[in-house]
Amino acid sequence: MRAVLLVLVLAVSLGMAGRITAMGDTESTGSSWLGTDAETVYWSQPPTGYAMGSQFFNDMYPEFDAGVADDFEFAEVTTINKIRWWGNYWAGSAGVPVDSPVEIYLYVDDGTGNAPTLPQHSSAIQNWMIDPGQYTEVLDGYDYMCTYEFPTWVVFDAGQKYWFEIRKAFPYLPFGQYGWVEAEPVTLSPCVQGFDGFGIVWWTPQTTDAAFELIFDDALALERETWANIKTMF
Repeated sequence: MRAVLLVLVLAVSLGMAGRITAMGDTESTGSSWLGTDAETVYWSQPPTGYAMGSQFFNDMYPEFDAGVADDFEFAEVTTINKIRWWGNYWAGSAGVPVDSPVEIYLYVDDGTGNAPTLPQHSSAIQNWMIDPGQYTEVLDGYDYMCTYEFPTWVVFDAGQKYWFEIRKAFPYLPFGQYGWVEAEPVTLSPCVQGFDGFGIVWWTPQTTDAAFELIFDDALALERETWANIKTMF
């Protein structure tokens, strides 16, 4: 009887909030963001398509753990202090951003050129668990553009392929789903996804890339240097 009740509760819950899917239902209208003169954008893949499920469902649906990762590579040693990406929401509070934690994982390539290392999350060479309020999120067309300023500079080796995985962490009920928006054309390898609830094995190649930019912001660097100098004076 208990098992039957659990099935009924799950069915009712999904019916109330909309069903869990691997992709959103709103296509990107592109980005109108121009950036600032202080920014040097070293990698840019603007949004063009739909949001791909990339979320930690920290409620009654842990079996629907999902993530999207995309690759990049530089010809010379490159340093960034900011990352920007585009996401979207559906199957719940669609159209309304959820002020929730963000998880960013940095991987090296697994040696095939087509995927990050495994196991997912735990094999990352760096990760950032970002609390609400530590990143910005603004409406940009039909998408939501997020920007995060790394607490320390992130340095990438020349000729090494890396992968970033970005996802949000919030409960399906009542907020629904979040995903990382597609970007085309594909640069290097297509992005990859894992989605336990749908049997999408980590990391399964998709047919597109994900929308993000890797940036060094001179204004941010100057601000931090100024504060550091002030602190040494007192």
